[in-house]
Amino acid sequence: MTGTPRSSGPASVRAGDVFEHTFAVDLPGEACASLTLAAPGTSWRDARVAVVEIEVDDRDPQEVILAGGEEPTEYLRFLGRLAAGSHRLRLRIRPDLTASDAAAVTVHGVRPRSVGDEDPIASIWRHAPVVHYRAVTSPLDSLTSDTPLLLFYRTGSDALGTVIEYHLIFSHEDAGTDLPGLLARWGHTVDIEWAFRVTLDGAGRPIREEVQGPEHRTLPYAGGRALGGHPVLQVATLNGTFTDQVRSRFRGALGPACAQPEGEPREGVLQRFPWIYRVSALEVLRQVPLDPDPSPHSRGPADLRSYVYVQWKRPPGTELPLEAAVRVEGIWYTSAWGQPGLAFTDPDGESTAVKVPVGTDEATITGIALRAFRPPGAALAVKLVRAFLLDDRYGPRPSFAAGGVRLTHDQPHAVAWERV
Repeated sequence: MTGTPRSSGPASVRAGDVFEHTFAVDLPGEACASLTLAAPGTSWRDARVAVVEIEVDDRDPQEVILAGGEEPTEYLRFLGRLAAGSHRLRLRIRPDLTASDAAAVTVHGVRPRSVGDEDPIASIWRHAPVVHYRAVTSPLDSLTSDTPLLLFYRTGSDALGTVIEYHLIFSHEDAGTDLPGLLARWGHTVDIEWAFRVTLDGAGRPIREEVQGPEHRTLPYAGGRALGGHPVLQVATLNGTFTDQVRSRFRGALGPACAQPEGEPREGVLQRFPWIYRVSALEVLRQVPLDPDPSPHSRGPADLRSYVYVQWKRPPGTELPLEAAVRVEGIWYTSAWGQPGLAFTDPDGESTAVKVPVGTDEATITGIALRAFRPPGAALAVKLVRAFLLDDRYGPRPSFAAGGVRLTHDQPHAVAWERV
């Protein structure tokens, strides 16, 4: 990345004010900005948010929904292709979309950058999609539910060329898997969906573009372009799938924040951006009735601090139904309660959560195990990447366990970690 990143702030921006930040780009390329923003007096817990509009050089704007509330949170947005030279970013509150008691937004920092054409990650930025916010049950559903929080990517190759796949993390989901199923099968309360996939030939030219459509169908992309050639997607359903036909005028150009970490499940991205756990937990508290007196023997949804979160990594293409177990003071508790329908099975299902007694902490957890619901046909090595609890503010505490396990036809269950 090149350019002259500068920080400005903190500055308080009220309705009617315009915050300006000028910056210089050394080389032409894809520009982005990391915006560290807070909205005092707002909270995703109560669906009271602030929305800011940003634009560069009087181009078409985009909106940033401050789901992080009054906590200073970094929102990464791409700005489109910019020429070398001086540019001006403007930020203002959208009073028509902002909670009435949100008096101001605090700008803690603005860090613009440019990704030059020769940068190894230039193609990652060049093809990132512009995402129009969901408008299914209201003119802007994303103001209160399932708001897009982060974009990450995977790279690979096939017979045609290099493949870049973009995944979007939503704060939760309004349809599809219920909360106990999300925790057992996926080990999180967000919704992670692949959104757009592009295949590039040897010269870096796109030769195939695809979108994840309703009912999770892979569809050819036939939509428009924005911000200098970026594909345009519309969040189309209550469970986070997309169309290339725009319905909402409100949009966000979420920058590709990182690649999926090597040797980790998708959820490894969440560890790099722990504020996402808190935002999702606040939405769950607002939307899902939780057991007031949770029991680890019941699959009923409980306060998210009542679970141990366990992340694994297994060989590609493995779809064996698995269940994790956590030993607390000599008693084993399992993620699926012995029910195969709650196993984590999908190739991307490599994380789970185990409901444990209230008051459990790292010191009382003495073992983590893995069990296959059916014996594997061949030996299967599974890596235990991490295990952790949530803190009082629903952020991830440091991992307390890592290890590995080898499951075989004769031994379909084994302990992956024990406290020494």
